[in-house]
Amino acid sequence: MNTAILTTLLSLNAAARSGGTVTADQLTPWLDSHLPSLRSRIEALRDGATWAEVGALLEAAVQAGQALKPIVLGTARGLLVAHLVGYLIRELVPVTPATAWLHALAQSGVLSGLIEAAYRRVFPGG
Repeated sequence: MNTAILTTLLSLNAAARSGGTVTADQLTPWLDSHLPSLRSRIEALRDGATWAEVGALLEAAVQAGQALKPIVLGTARGLLVAHLVGYLIRELVPVTPATAWLHALAQSGVLSGLIEAAYRRVFPGG
């Protein structure tokens, strides 16, 4: 799964702070660090979810995005994290009546908006 995720994220051609676009060597340590937390929070949503669980996922996404700050420029961090969370939802959560809302969220721009709102809650002055 990590190779597929990495390929998907690299296809976004996010601008790297070092110039050019972000590379696999730059993203792999970040993925190794943040993928387990995001994965476990998404897996917890498979049988239905509370808003507290959704909030915890969004906060983990914000923290993952902040960890990209030394590597990736600007709003591309949010784009990478939103794509990662959407990918994990599609891969890890079966489509059922109880999870249809989660898949709809992952396939729309709403996910990016929720991550942005969580960022503003976690970092009110930023």
